[in-house]
Amino acid sequence: MSNRLDALLELEQAMIQFTRQIRKDLNKICGEDLTGAEFGILIKLQQNNPQIVSALSQDFEVSASHITHVADQLELKGLAVRKRCLTDKRVVELHITEKGLILSKELSNKKTQYFHQNFGHLTTEEIMTLLSLIQKSL
Repeated sequence: MSNRLDALLELEQAMIQFTRQIRKDLNKICGEDLTGAEFGILIKLQQNNPQIVSALSQDFEVSASHITHVADQLELKGLAVRKRCLTDKRVVELHITEKGLILSKELSNKKTQYFHQNFGHLTTEEIMTLLSLIQKSL
């Protein structure tokens, strides 16, 4: 085997381990409160409320039925509500509730602390290099 192939195989294993660890840690941050999908949608709503349900499926590149399921769960937990658009009754909007806003801010802060704790040893230049390399490979 070539050095390049060995390096690519090692990179593959490192990336798998890296993403698994981050996913596992972020799931701990969300705890029993939210799934990763629910957290992602809450953050999107926190940034720009309300969101059109069909647009969320495009933004997250998932099926409309998946967004419907996640919206169902958020509503059951009192974190979001669905409402018909006032100007076009065919359109369904997802609105974050006050409870959802509080939880999303709390979890966002925990996530920020996590990334500072786990990547704080890297310089800004190293982070930018890593980001650039990842974006280049996508």
